[in-house]
Amino acid sequence: MRALFGPAAAPTPPSLRSAALRAAAVLLATLAVLLPGGPAAAKTDLYTVQGVSVDESAPSAAEAKQAAMADALATAFDALLRRLTLREDHERLPAPEPAVLEASMRRVQVLEERQSPVRYIARVSVGFHPEPVRMLLREADIPFSEAVSGPVAVFPVYDWGPLRLLFEDVNPWRAAWAKRPAANEPVPLVLPAPGDPAMPAADSAADGDRARLLQAAARIGARRALVAHAVYRLEGQRTRPVLEVALRPYGAGEAAGAGMLRVEGRAGETVESLCARAAAAAATRIQESWKRANLVAAGAPAEPYEATAPLGGLADLIAVKGALGAAGGVQQVRLAELARSRAVFRFRFAGGAERLAGVLERQGFALERAGGEGWTLRPLDR
Repeated sequence: MRALFGPAAAPTPPSLRSAALRAAAVLLATLAVLLPGGPAAAKTDLYTVQGVSVDESAPSAAEAKQAAMADALATAFDALLRRLTLREDHERLPAPEPAVLEASMRRVQVLEERQSPVRYIARVSVGFHPEPVRMLLREADIPFSEAVSGPVAVFPVYDWGPLRLLFEDVNPWRAAWAKRPAANEPVPLVLPAPGDPAMPAADSAADGDRARLLQAAARIGARRALVAHAVYRLEGQRTRPVLEVALRPYGAGEAAGAGMLRVEGRAGETVESLCARAAAAAATRIQESWKRANLVAAGAPAEPYEATAPLGGLADLIAVKGALGAAGGVQQVRLAELARSRAVFRFRFAGGAERLAGVLERQGFALERAGGEGWTLRPLDR
């Protein structure tokens, strides 16, 4: 990359210049695939549903497996539609015919399986082609979001009487977050590991030490932190357990689902179970808030855009391409020009320039008019 990002080079002989241009073309083609947002890039693949469990019996093992795979496909497709849409629209989600499901399927990966002559048990992951899913949702007039957030570092602070816990082993609130099943969620929620001296103490996190929280988040590759502060108390003559949770985000540019949750305990319920239900409710709040902020109207037409991004190096190019690839509604991203100090991207977006600016802001970039029909993309932290 010296020719693009390093010091100015000495004049190149004509015999070498064509070879250099061919090498640059190969490099750009490689970058188009490998940079975030390219076909082989995104760590969070919204269109793959992981860990679908199936258990089917039939007169033969082959019939049981066939029925199990059909069930896995339908279950995974329903989970995918729910992942892309708001809960308020789930009752009217389409239920396509088996032939449509099969045409939408991209791949099936069997993670584990057991079978007998009449029974098939497995856990599988199913990937789908995006366009048939988008078309189905548009036909049903259901808005959806394909935006992917950067990872968010979650700090689960737990108050129990005079105790305030965070990284301690006896913190049931942190244990509940740690046990959440892995999934390709729009907002990846990650837990910092205990034992790192750079991590904030429980009081520091609860008090909202922004600089310390963001520094700690950066150590695990996140640029946003979320303090999930849970307070356990007994109400009603101290017989009914209640968990009150405050969600407080830190870091610019991304929706976080800030607010309060109150989860009441059930008869005979353990603290661990109560914390698990509250963690699931908090995670749902975060995902719903993100999707709502990035919804694409079902019938919105896609319009062309051209944006120039200033570059200081390869890392800047990767960051811009990644933001465009993860922004919901941004389609057909193409690196049109690449120079030492700038890159020009062309893409399409449905929803208008104002909404596009909001979507890119949540990816950490500002979209500004550059005169005429052009736009400029710059990082928010500069």
